[in-house]
Amino acid sequence: MVSIGDWDDPQTGPNDVIVRVASCGLCGTDRHIVEGSYPATYPNVLGHEISGVVAELGSAVRDLTSGDRVAIDPNISDGTCAACRRGDVHLCEHLQAIGVTRPGGMAAFVSVPAPQAHRIPESLSLAAAAFAEPLSCIVHGLERVRLPLGGHVVVIGAGSIGLMMLQALRSIGAGNVVVSEPSAAKRAIAEALGADEVYAPQMLDHESHESAYDLVVDCSGVADMLRDDVRLARRGADVLMFGVPPQGKTTVTEPYALYRKELRMIASNINPFTMEKAIALLAEGAVNVDSIVSTVVTLDDLPSLLRSPAAPTEVKAALRFS
Repeated sequence: MVSIGDWDDPQTGPNDVIVRVASCGLCGTDRHIVEGSYPATYPNVLGHEISGVVAELGSAVRDLTSGDRVAIDPNISDGTCAACRRGDVHLCEHLQAIGVTRPGGMAAFVSVPAPQAHRIPESLSLAAAAFAEPLSCIVHGLERVRLPLGGHVVVIGAGSIGLMMLQALRSIGAGNVVVSEPSAAKRAIAEALGADEVYAPQMLDHESHESAYDLVVDCSGVADMLRDDVRLARRGADVLMFGVPPQGKTTVTEPYALYRKELRMIASNINPFTMEKAIALLAEGAVNVDSIVSTVVTLDDLPSLLRSPAAPTEVKAALRFS
């Protein structure tokens, strides 16, 4: 169940700040939480793709000031578990997340630990800065793969993630970038954002695409797509499994093909130490998000939107406050 209602005012501990929310993106995770299919704290305030302005400082905060414009990293590690001690803070055994396990940005104000608030340059709008969190996850994924300079890449799925992925790939030296997407409207956006070739998924069944790509980036979130990912990858290629299929979904692929091609299958989970890089990509214009926002909503619009599957025309919905 999701509804609009009163919630306790956020409080600041000595190392926290209260942020007046300017924009909060709606993520597929938010819908999964509403469905009950994603582990979260209930009841809670949703929203983890957040930008805003610092409104109040905890007594021990020294690196931020009231009025600072910030983007929020929602993922909070404990710093003490075995994963954190080896540097894998994103795999923290006790990870907390704003908008998932603690109150999030679908409210006028949100309290966050000060280190989670990253200043943004004046050249970057607060509306665009709300994309820093999902883009930081993309940056982490791309830091995990090998891509030869000028390499041939296929991106599976042109939702908001696939469309940002397309642009971020250019920043790491991708040459020809192909996008596969069933929605004609999303294919048109991918083309406008610089995809070299754009296809409906069935067109990739043609033999000319088999074993053709230096890197396959799967942003579809469809478990069965793995078989096509393997087919499209050239020998020695990387396959980045970026989209998140529902928990419990399984699929079948041919282990011999993995062996024969010597593929590297790479998963990617959230955003360790990549927020500043994402903010830079947005501020430089290397990743443009204006055309990705298809729906701007107010708080009153949220319940019906979150209860419903994404409409075919929805690329990205964003909650905006005045």
